[in-house]
Amino acid sequence: MEQLSLLTQEIAGTQTITTREGSIVDISEEQWHLPYSSHSSTINFNRLPARSFKEALKHYVSYKARVTSTHAGLVVFNDVLRTIIPHVNDMCNNSPEAELIDAFEKSINKARKDNCLWSLYRPIQWYIWSAQNYPALGFCKQYALQLKGMTIPSNPKGHNVRNADSNYGQLDPTLELPLIIDALKNDTSDSFKHLQQRAVMALSIAFGRNPANLTYLKESDLSKLSPFDQDDPCYVIKIPRIKKRQLNPRDDFVEEYLDPFFGKIIEDLILANKDVELVYNSRHYTKPNERPLFIKVNGNTYAKRSNSIDDVFNMTSRDISALSKSFVLRHKIISPLTGSPLNVSIRRFRYTLGSALASEGASMMELARILDHSNTESVECYYDTRSSIIAHLDEALASQFSEYVSLFKGNVINSDDEAVNGDIDEKHLLFVDEHSTEKQTSIGVCGELEVCHLDPPFSCYLCPKFQPYRSADHEHVLSNLLEGREKRLEKYENARLGIQLDDVILAVSNVIKLCKEA
Repeated sequence: MEQLSLLTQEIAGTQTITTREGSIVDISEEQWHLPYSSHSSTINFNRLPARSFKEALKHYVSYKARVTSTHAGLVVFNDVLRTIIPHVNDMCNNSPEAELIDAFEKSINKARKDNCLWSLYRPIQWYIWSAQNYPALGFCKQYALQLKGMTIPSNPKGHNVRNADSNYGQLDPTLELPLIIDALKNDTSDSFKHLQQRAVMALSIAFGRNPANLTYLKESDLSKLSPFDQDDPCYVIKIPRIKKRQLNPRDDFVEEYLDPFFGKIIEDLILANKDVELVYNSRHYTKPNERPLFIKVNGNTYAKRSNSIDDVFNMTSRDISALSKSFVLRHKIISPLTGSPLNVSIRRFRYTLGSALASEGASMMELARILDHSNTESVECYYDTRSSIIAHLDEALASQFSEYVSLFKGNVINSDDEAVNGDIDEKHLLFVDEHSTEKQTSIGVCGELEVCHLDPPFSCYLCPKFQPYRSADHEHVLSNLLEGREKRLEKYENARLGIQLDDVILAVSNVIKLCKEA
C-alpha cells in the first residue's frame, strides 16, 4: 500500500502521464483526451462540482489508466459521473466527508431498488482506494470498510437473450434474419456508404463480434487463400481481439474463415477504399496495413485529440452501429414479430449467432471460442433458450409472415405458353407426396437454360428462374412442408433441421399469396 501511495503522489504537479499502453496523455487541463479511438474518450472534469473529491478522482483515473488500461480509467470516470454525481447536493453545507457518504448512500439505495447494484462496483472501488490514499480529500476510512464488506453481484449476463426480447434480444432465425440476408443478397448499390453498410452486416452475421473489433480492422486483415480460383474462393480474415489485456487491440488476432459471399462483400469495400485518399499531418496512408477497412473519411476526432496517429481514420463503435441501422432503414425491413421497423444492433447479431450455435449442439467451450470469450460463463444464457429458438410455424403463421418475408423471386404463370422452356418436358416440375407417392402435383416450369444444379422441387421455390403455375395446388406443398418440419424437430431435436425448411416454407407462402391476389 505504501508503494501504491508513492505511485499516486508522483502525478501531483505533473503535466502528462503515460498509459499502460505507452501513450502520453496531457493532464494539465480539466479535459483529458485518452487514446481510445473506438469510443468517445474525452474526460471532462469540469462536469464535476468543485469539490475536494474531484482531485481524488483525477488521481484514481490516472492510476487506472497507467496501471490497468486506458479503458479502465475512462469507464470509472463515466460510472462515477453517472451514478454518484447526480446525488451530490450543489448547495450542501455538510462537510465534504458527510456529503460524499450521503451521495453514495442515495446511489446505493437507488441501485438496490432498480436491481442494478453491480453498476456501483467501480465507484465503490474508487472510494475504498481514495480512503486509503487521500482521506483528507473527503473520504472516511470507516465508511470505506463498510463498503468493502458489501456483497456486489456481478453484472447479470444474458437477460435479453433469456427473455428473447423482441427488440433487444436475438433476431428470430426464421422470420427476421432471412429478411436481412435477402436484402444483403439483393443490394446492388455501389455507393461507398452502402458498401460499408453491407460489409458491417456481413461481418456481424458471420462472426457476431462487438463493434470495437470492427473499428480496428485493416484492409490487410482480409486474405484470399486461392486468389486465382474465382469459382471457389477461400477467404480468411484476421479479427483483432479486445478486452484481453494486451497493450494494443491489434497485438492479438483470431483468424476466421469467411463465407465466399461475405468475402466478396469485404473485397468490394476494399476496392472502393482505394478511391479514398487518406492524408493527415502530411502522412499518407497508402499501405493496406495502414488503412482501416472501415474508413471514417472526415477523420476520428478522438484519435486526433489524443494524437493516436495509427487510428486517425478509424470509425468509432457508434459509427459501426449506425451503419447497421442505416442498412435496415434503407431497405425498409419490417419485423414480422412486432410489425414495426426491425430494431437492429451489432449486439443482436452476437446474440443471434450464439443462440443458433447453441441450438445446433455446439459445446460451451466451442461457443466461447467462436464468440471470443475468455470463459464459458458468458455463453450459458444461450443454452437456456434452445427449446424456444424455433418458431412454431403453421399455415396461418406462414401466410401472415409471408407479407414481410419475400423469398420467392420467380414469375407466376398461367400456362406453359407464358413460360421459358414451357415446351420442354424435362423442365416441368412435379411435387410428389412422400407419404403417398401416387399423389403428384404439377407445380411449374424451370426457366434455367443451362443444366440446373438445384434439388427440386423444394429448392425451386427459392430460385428466380422458377415459374410456378397459378392454378397449381401449392397449398398441398405447403402442408407437406409444415408437417415434415415438425416431424424433424420432434424426432431429432435439432434446430438446423427445422430451419433448413423455413426459407422454402415462406417462399411457398409467397407463391400462394401471389396466386390468390391474381
